[in-house]
Amino acid sequence: MMTTTQRDAGFSLLLACLFLALCFGAAEWTAGTPLFSLSPPGGGAADMAESLRQDLHLTFFTIWAALLLAAPALALLPGINRSRQAWRWWRITWSASLVVFAVHFYWAVVIIFDNDWSRILNTPRVTVPRLDTVFAVWWVIDVGLAWTWQTRAYWMLCQRWALHLLAFVLFFVGAAREGELPISRALGWAMAVLVLLGLLRWLFRRNTAADLDSGVFRR
Repeated sequence: MMTTTQRDAGFSLLLACLFLALCFGAAEWTAGTPLFSLSPPGGGAADMAESLRQDLHLTFFTIWAALLLAAPALALLPGINRSRQAWRWWRITWSASLVVFAVHFYWAVVIIFDNDWSRILNTPRVTVPRLDTVFAVWWVIDVGLAWTWQTRAYWMLCQRWALHLLAFVLFFVGAAREGELPISRALGWAMAVLVLLGLLRWLFRRNTAADLDSGVFRR
């Protein structure tokens, strides 16, 4: 009989695979459409060959998918220490987002840039490549801890909040500020709204619980 952790892990992987299937399908479907520019941000000569268009599209679609999966995790974070359900869904979506992001990272580094870090570090297509790499490694560590070591230790809480803050900044800036298409900017702002609603909900429930504990609602 499967444990709750095993079921959650399986569902998280299934969710990631579903989003990846949609990303690969969308990339293939739009391969003949100049949806994203082959020229770097700011214009200039094309730095991508036409033969890489489908791969380029896949990197965009996978980062969108990673954002969509990360958004509920970011919104749920404030409540994961108080609610078992919040914890489960946070871990499921946070882990699924990592799997999709890992595919994005691999496709961008290995397929698009041929693992040439001199290009990666100097292209305007990647704003903060070193920070992105640190973020990816940190994310892997955090997800590993989430599945193997459940603790409310202060250091764990601090590192997790710091990581999620970094994730929010990177996703929001990449989508809402630097997004090439209106849908990308819309996704960035939608994520910000969802995270804000999650934070407000947590604050409301926290204040309500505090009022109940202090006897405000007692007759």
